[in-house]
Amino acid sequence: MKILCKKIIKGVGFIKVIPEEDDDFWHLYNLLSVGDIIKTSTHRKIVKESQTGTKVAEKRRIYVFLKVHEINYWADQYLLLSIKGRNCQESHWLSLGQFHTYEVELNQKIVIYKENWDRFHYAILDQIKQQQTSSEVAAFIMEEGVGHLCLIGQATTRLKQKVEKQITKKRNQNEQREKGMEEFFKACLAALEQDSLMEQVKCLIVASPGFVKDDFYAFLRQTFQKEEKYKGQQKILLDKIFLAKSSSGYLNSLMEILQDQQVQQRLENTKAMQEIMILEKFFQQLRVDITKVAYGKKDIEFAHSLGAIQTLLISDKVARAKDPKVRRQWLSVIEEIKRKGGEVFIFSSLHPSGKQLNNYTGIAAILYVSVQFDYEDEEEVDEEQVEQQIQQHQHQHDSEEFKMDLSVQKKFEEFGMEEDDDNQGDF
Repeated sequence: MKILCKKIIKGVGFIKVIPEEDDDFWHLYNLLSVGDIIKTSTHRKIVKESQTGTKVAEKRRIYVFLKVHEINYWADQYLLLSIKGRNCQESHWLSLGQFHTYEVELNQKIVIYKENWDRFHYAILDQIKQQQTSSEVAAFIMEEGVGHLCLIGQATTRLKQKVEKQITKKRNQNEQREKGMEEFFKACLAALEQDSLMEQVKCLIVASPGFVKDDFYAFLRQTFQKEEKYKGQQKILLDKIFLAKSSSGYLNSLMEILQDQQVQQRLENTKAMQEIMILEKFFQQLRVDITKVAYGKKDIEFAHSLGAIQTLLISDKVARAKDPKVRRQWLSVIEEIKRKGGEVFIFSSLHPSGKQLNNYTGIAAILYVSVQFDYEDEEEVDEEQVEQQIQQHQHQHDSEEFKMDLSVQKKFEEFGMEEDDDNQGDF
C-alpha cells in the first residue's frame, strides 16, 4: 500500500493511501472503524428519465464523503472489502445523509479521517511501510484429481484456484488413468501460470499424500525442458518448489503442512511462518507445563497483573474490538508488555495460525514463571452479544451523531485535506 500523505495530531487526523495488492484490503479493514470518515471516488447507479418518460439506469463515477456505518471483508477466490456509510457532503447525485456502499478498488485513492488513531493503527501503518510483496509463498495441496492452490501473504491466506479432474481408479485401466493424471497436471500448471504466479512467489510448496507431489514435480521438470517459453528459467522455477507431505489434497491440511519442520526452515523469514512457530511454541509449553501458559481474558489479565507475561499472542479480532473501552484495555496491555521487554505477536485471522488462536479465545501467553490460576468461575460474557448491543446503540443515536458530522468539510479543511484536491475530486 502506498501512503501518499499522513497528517495526525494528538490522535486526530487523516491518511491518504492507494491499495496496491491483496493484503492491503486486510490492512484497510483493520484501520477502519465505525464512525470514521472516508473520501474517495466510487460508482453509483443513476436513474434518468427521458422526455418520453422512459427511465434509463447508468453507472456514474462520483466523489463522496462517507461516515462509516458498516465494514465487511470477504476473502475467498475473490477479495471484497465493502464500506457502507452515510453521505456527509451533498452533491447532485447523492443527497446529504443518504446511504451508499463503496467497494474498495485496487489502485484507487482513498482518504481516511479518524478522531481516535491509536497504537494498533500506528502498528498497522508501520507494517505497511515495511511490507515488500503480498504473496511470499504459494501452496499447492493436491491428491489424485483434486488440487487447491492458495496464496500465503503477510496478512492473508486465501484460495486462489481449485482444480478438479475425474481420474479412473480401476486397475485394468492404467493407460486411461495415466492420461487422466497428465490432464490433471496440465490443469494444475495452467493455474500456476495464471497471473505469472510462479515468477512472483519466493517459494511454492507442493504437498500431497503418497507420490502425487513427486509425479507433479517430474511433470513440471519435463515440461520446462521441452517448452521454449521456459528456456533459461527452468532451474529458477524448479528451485522455488518444495515438496511436503499432507494427509489430503484439501485446505484443512494446510496447517499440518506449515507445522512440518523442514517447511518451517525453508520459510522461517516470512511473517506467516513466524506466527505459526510462536503458536507451536505455545502449544508445546501447554503440553509440558500448563502453569507456564495462559489463555482467555481472565487468565491473561491475572498473569499480566503479576508481570508474568513473556510473550503475548493476540488475534487482530481481539485487537480491533468494537467496544472502545475493550480496545483501549488491550492496547494498554500490549504497550506495557513491550515496555517491560516482552514480545507481542498480533495474528491475522485470515492465516491458519490466527484461526487456531481464535479457537483459544483469540488471546494467549507464554509466561516467565509458573502461575496458579485459582479463582471461582464467573459468568462468561458473550462478546458477540456485547458487539450487537454496541451496534444497536450506534443505530439508535445515529441521527443525533450525524447532525454533528455536517461540519466534516471544516474538519477536513483544518487538516489540509483539501489543499491538493481540485473541484473534480482528483485526489
